[in-house]
Amino acid sequence: MAVTRNREDTIAAFEALAIPLEKQVYHVCLNMMGNREDAEDCAQETMLKAFRGFARFEGRSKFSTWLYSIATNVCLDALRTRRDAVSLEVLQEAGWEVADEAPEAYERLEAAERRRLLKAALKELPPDFKAALTLVDLQGLPYQEAAEALELPLGTVKSRVSRARNQLLVILSRQPELFGQNPRHNGERREKR
Repeated sequence: MAVTRNREDTIAAFEALAIPLEKQVYHVCLNMMGNREDAEDCAQETMLKAFRGFARFEGRSKFSTWLYSIATNVCLDALRTRRDAVSLEVLQEAGWEVADEAPEAYERLEAAERRRLLKAALKELPPDFKAALTLVDLQGLPYQEAAEALELPLGTVKSRVSRARNQLLVILSRQPELFGQNPRHNGERREKR
């Protein structure tokens, strides 16, 4: 009977920590995988792996950081086995949306085209860059938490986010009519004329 009670306590403790983070885990998976079906599968696998490994969670980091680490690794494993381009179909759900203040029809079309081009640009990023960018820019994690989640040094995460942003800038600058004339990342040098 004690074993049953202990298991019930473990289940209750896990649910108390994990259930509030289900939506965030799904969004991490969605941004990594690019479609709802794969994201749902990866989110479910994340929760299953987290529950199975819950006894090993030592509390050295936040539970959310530990859970994001599992989610990121599950997605990276899925991407490695899939070996095709990764897309991000639902950026709108993750906050990559132009604010809608009753724009005119042309502005709405322009905004939709920007979102489409941004999704296409994100497909071109390497999975490791996409993982870091997803956690920092889309999930809003501080760099340190993202580093813990990815089990990487802080400098590596900062570098990957910076490189991902630079790659996005280069890709998006091919469309200056939608993304401004000569967009430049703050670390990029100006060309001498």
